Amino acid sequence: MKRIVGIVLAAVFVLGAIAFFLVQSAEEKVTADMLARAGRFAIPPDWQLTDEIVRSERFLCMSTNPCPSLSRQWDAGKQLTTSDVTAVVSGVGFEMKTDAPCQRPANVSGSITICRFSGTDGEYSYMLNAASPGLNESQIVTMIVRPVVD
Repeated sequence: MKRIVGIVLAAVFVLGAIAFFLVQSAEEKVTADMLARAGRFAIPPDWQLTDEIVRSERFLCMSTNPCPSLSRQWDAGKQLTTSDVTAVVSGVGFEMKTDAPCQRPANVSGSITICRFSGTDGEYSYMLNAASPGLNESQIVTMIVRPVVD
């Protein structure tokens, strides 16, 4: 009787381990796909990456941040124009719409968003946000990638 219980427990353990590794492998593939899609943006090599948060796909995602998601931030090292930012989003393979030309108003002080591009490829939504911390300061670009919510 003890032998049968031991065999059953061992079989349950082995099946659980196999299921765990299959789920983990599927999660890693989803996260890798999201990162590859984000790689379509033509980020200039002179932009300095200052922050990156990758939230991997999870079987149970208990957070206000969706799984998977990505947030990256760069210091552009200069003041950007609309054509600078348009060049970043032009080759992504779907339409990225902007809300305004990328130009800091002369009469505004402090940190402001100068333009925001957004779009979706059907599975993920993308936002590229250019911000100006101050007059004549290098601008900050943030990219956020999240799954499309139906």
